[in-house]
Amino acid sequence: MIRRCGGQVRAAFGGPYALDFAAILAMGAAMGADTALLADLLPGIEPVIVNAYREAADDGQ
Repeated sequence: MIRRCGGQVRAAFGGPYALDFAAILAMGAAMGADTALLADLLPGIEPVIVNAYREAADDGQ
């Protein structure tokens, strides 16, 4: 589930800046995930995913 949420980002001209929590929670519910646990984990995971996008952009990927 966590791997799949990497594509659910909010982005602007500067690139991704946040995860779309509503989309991730809906996807988690559809997949049968524990949405309460997912909601608890998302704030900690969000900066890791957003920073990975930024680093990839800086590397030209």
